[in-house]
Amino acid sequence: MILAACAAGGKNPSTDKNTLIFASFQPFGISRETRQAVEQFNRAHYNGVQIEIVDYWGGSYEEAIGGRERLLAEFSTGHVPDILDLGSDAGPVKMLPYRQLVQRGYLEDLRPYIENDPDIQCEDLLEAPLRAAEIDGGLYMLFDSVRLATLAGAGHIVGDHHSWSFADIREAYAAMPEDSTIFEYDCTRSQLFRHILRMDLDGYVDWETGQCRFDCPGFRMTLEFIRSFPEESSAQNDSVETYNHELFWRMAEGRQMLFTTIVNNPGQVQRMDWMLQGRASFIGYPTEDGSTGSAFVPADQRFAMSATCRDKEAAWEFLRERLLPQYRNVGSLMDDLESMSVPVNLADYRLMRQTLMSQGRLSGHFQYTQEGPVIEYHAVTGEEMQRFESWLNSIEKLDLCDGILLDIVEEQSGPYFAGDKTLDETVALIQNRVTLYVNENR
Repeated sequence: MILAACAAGGKNPSTDKNTLIFASFQPFGISRETRQAVEQFNRAHYNGVQIEIVDYWGGSYEEAIGGRERLLAEFSTGHVPDILDLGSDAGPVKMLPYRQLVQRGYLEDLRPYIENDPDIQCEDLLEAPLRAAEIDGGLYMLFDSVRLATLAGAGHIVGDHHSWSFADIREAYAAMPEDSTIFEYDCTRSQLFRHILRMDLDGYVDWETGQCRFDCPGFRMTLEFIRSFPEESSAQNDSVETYNHELFWRMAEGRQMLFTTIVNNPGQVQRMDWMLQGRASFIGYPTEDGSTGSAFVPADQRFAMSATCRDKEAAWEFLRERLLPQYRNVGSLMDDLESMSVPVNLADYRLMRQTLMSQGRLSGHFQYTQEGPVIEYHAVTGEEMQRFESWLNSIEKLDLCDGILLDIVEEQSGPYFAGDKTLDETVALIQNRVTLYVNENR
């Protein structure tokens, strides 16, 4: 067996033209699946091109922050890896800046490779997630499955659609019982800030021109809405049992409008209905432009090929495996069904769909609290599947928020939330600070 070579970030990787450098920025080190994929490729090409993994994450947050800075510095000096794992946000560590790397011409458009592949056609793939990952019509990132991030609420309270505005939230809240809350009763300002702005922040920035538009009614309304929430949790002293009991009954009785959730697959629709004791609506985060307020989140790794890759055909041969079917039949899929995310490969998706509708996702039942109702899981119905797929196909965004940009906006908003600066002053500070950051990094 020929094993993939691995090097720590900062050491000198091979410069052999027959060796492709795979820069890994996977949180907490290189996964077993990635090692196996590289080993399999190298065994199949034992007398040809080999892939060498260079780990830029390391063993701690401190090492990962340094590895990120070092990798981006190497890009700027021309030492660009051939294959890249873009990583994901984890603690203080931010994923690599996908949009900026595309804007600077560092990444290869993978759409032509899909279109010219002898075994993969565009119609073989679930198009909505890949379309959401495009930038200016080019696809520079690949992933094999996605989850769906959203705000969910009871349909009779929030409506049965996939988009709404802050004005819609206020109107729905005004019709609720007096002791109701919009989010979890312990929701704090900082929690809400991260959720709401993460989904819409890119809409205020044009990375191509460097222009920002934070001085607008939509952004002002967002800050005012976030400021209306408390700085500290009201449930700090509640036991876990008390907290769970309160959350469940508020949702079941219609006294909590929304909760944040990430849905893995269609089998979770019935779970959402049960939690809300009625038809769940995946209405999403508020937007002012009428777009869908939900987003795709790649479930695992986010792969890319550099525009200067030394052997693009070999790199594509490695990357294309992410898009091929992973399951042969229902039996091969059953062990993964419980935690399975939505596959990008359409054959795998259809197999998951068939299995969920014929055999169900779970057996047995689940009870959230001792006094609460019991959910008896069943095979996914046609109506549940239709609701899920209508929602999935409405989503146009991939969670690509620049974590550093989000940190800047949160820092500049702090004095406004504390009452030390006006909204006008805060918006001006954010506009200036973000414009500087964007133009330094585009």
